[in-house]
Amino acid sequence: MTQLDPLRVIAPIDASGATALAPPPAWTVRLPRPTDPRLHVAACLLTVQFLGQVALGFELSVAQILVSLGTAGLIEGMVTARRERAIAWPASALLTGNGVALILRVPGTEHGDWWSLKGWYVFAATAALAVLSKYAIRSGDRPLFNPSNLALVAAFLILGPGIADPQDLWWGPWSIGLALTYLVVLGGGLAITRRLHLLRVSVTFWAVFAALMAVLALSGHSMTARWHLGPVEGVDYWTTLALSPEILIFLFFMITDPRTAARGRSASVLYAGAVAGTSAVLVSFQHTEYATKVALLAGLVVVCAFRPLLERWAPPDGDEGLRAWLHSSGRRPAMLGLTAVAVLGVTIVAGSAVTPPGTTADAGRRPDLQLRAEQVPDRVTMGAAAREVGGALDAAAARDLAEEAVVDLLLADRAVAAGDRELAGTVASGPWYRELTDRSPSAAPERTIRRAHVDVVRDLADFQATPRLSVELRGTMNGAPWSSTYHLVRGDRAYLIEKEVPAP
Repeated sequence: MTQLDPLRVIAPIDASGATALAPPPAWTVRLPRPTDPRLHVAACLLTVQFLGQVALGFELSVAQILVSLGTAGLIEGMVTARRERAIAWPASALLTGNGVALILRVPGTEHGDWWSLKGWYVFAATAALAVLSKYAIRSGDRPLFNPSNLALVAAFLILGPGIADPQDLWWGPWSIGLALTYLVVLGGGLAITRRLHLLRVSVTFWAVFAALMAVLALSGHSMTARWHLGPVEGVDYWTTLALSPEILIFLFFMITDPRTAARGRSASVLYAGAVAGTSAVLVSFQHTEYATKVALLAGLVVVCAFRPLLERWAPPDGDEGLRAWLHSSGRRPAMLGLTAVAVLGVTIVAGSAVTPPGTTADAGRRPDLQLRAEQVPDRVTMGAAAREVGGALDAAAARDLAEEAVVDLLLADRAVAAGDRELAGTVASGPWYRELTDRSPSAAPERTIRRAHVDVVRDLADFQATPRLSVELRGTMNGAPWSSTYHLVRGDRAYLIEKEVPAP
């Protein structure tokens, strides 16, 4: 009896003996299961988005979030429908779109303008690139790169800070809203990574990255930030880089993506350490917050590019496999060498840390000046922006700054009267120094100071510029009412006056 090869029977035969085409598969509908961990991740991130809108002052609109989610979900839905004839809930794509919206910002968007569509095309293009990269750039049966991570880095590098900016590392002064955010990120992150057996990835990354950031902070490395007065340095630098909610989201919800993280216990640990080391080396070359954030995200892109090789090179799981791998020819020296290169790279750059652009030279030695009672402001107030900016500016610090501005002003009067350029250089910088030294010598005016108002000013032409302190002084000059505002810039030993804005 002849037997038919089942592989050759590709279509049924009707009663007339003709071959009938098989009907296309029926359309199916796929809805998410309540146990799907992607829903739990989405719940955490959407809660953070909600807190960002109502408590943390995110410069992000609801409309921008919806554009990012809608673009990602629509593209994923179309691809699934075309490939699988299925109408499926785009759980992964919505996570990708939410990740884009959580980190991406368009300069000029104001908090509270809920339906602003400013830069909507930036959100749409970034979300589209993220979803499409899952299908276009693959290694085996899975994406090579984390989709949202790759798209965000591409957007920042291509568009630049004037068009696309990452969410600030500092999420505002301590508050109930910020405490709830930490609770959601830490609680949700720990629960989800434990369930997916990826907690070791988060822990390894944080341990290595935090240690390398400590090396940078101890070396004097710093960065400028649009939310901080003067450079972020020392303990502030370490806490910002190691404990920022954005860093925690990165380590709990981005590098632990099951589809793009290295698989296997040993490989995942090496992967986490490699991301931490690569990101730290890239960060160590940066002196602005914008560049620091892009460098952090770029570290994951670099490591994911080599993830297939990393999985192939990683030791087998299990104590015996690991022991045999470590003692195999060349493996131990190679691993130690890679670790040494990462640590050495950070250390070398840290050791050559320089003062970031935007700070001034040494303020020099200024003469002691004791203020008279009528020269000490009897009332010092603070603007709302000064209360919210980073850099530990409180009521006591505001009074000290006001008195320091008065001292600078009185010494500047003395410098002009004596034609003393050196003295002018100890209290003035930039435009105001040039103005003082261009004045003809004249008698110093008699001033009294009654009130001072401390606030911050921003350079509207440069979104990333560090905020500058401003002190408005009111009183009398030679017996007549007088007021003027002074912009201060930080020197090595004291604040200098950079600009004078007379009252109209």
